[in-house]
Amino acid sequence: MGVPDTGAPMSDLEEPDEPLDLEDAEPTREDLVNFISEFMTTSMNVNQVYRSNLVETLVGRVFYEFGEDGLCDLMLKIDEQANWISDIVIDTPDLDEVMFKRHGTFDMDLVAKARATEGLLELNRKIWRLRKKYARLIVDEIFENENGATIKPISDLLPDPDNLS
Repeated sequence: MGVPDTGAPMSDLEEPDEPLDLEDAEPTREDLVNFISEFMTTSMNVNQVYRSNLVETLVGRVFYEFGEDGLCDLMLKIDEQANWISDIVIDTPDLDEVMFKRHGTFDMDLVAKARATEGLLELNRKIWRLRKKYARLIVDEIFENENGATIKPISDLLPDPDNLS
């Protein structure tokens, strides 16, 4: 068995006359730190990409099979699994109706555009603040219903740190 004929001149297949520079082959401490950092970032990115693709696939499949009703069921199950209470704040018909009534036009990308507005950011801030206030009202109502009496909560004796009362 000889050297396979690659069509290249023999001089191109021979070992180089110059020795390899072995000093560059030994990584420095900085090179190792950079390598490990890049490896960890890539590993986390792989997990994030996998998770993102899996979620996108599952949601797409539920929507394809069952439409918006299926997505509502999925939201309910997510709430149940994560012990959340969530709600749809604004949906496409809300925005479409206002766009048509106020401007006489329709925009297929309205929801995507709405996500990037200051108005939605303001709405989220207000909801974030209000949730603390209403969490107190809800808990007090549940406590009163289960205990059959109106008991002044301990928080009424202390100042409200969020000024939400």
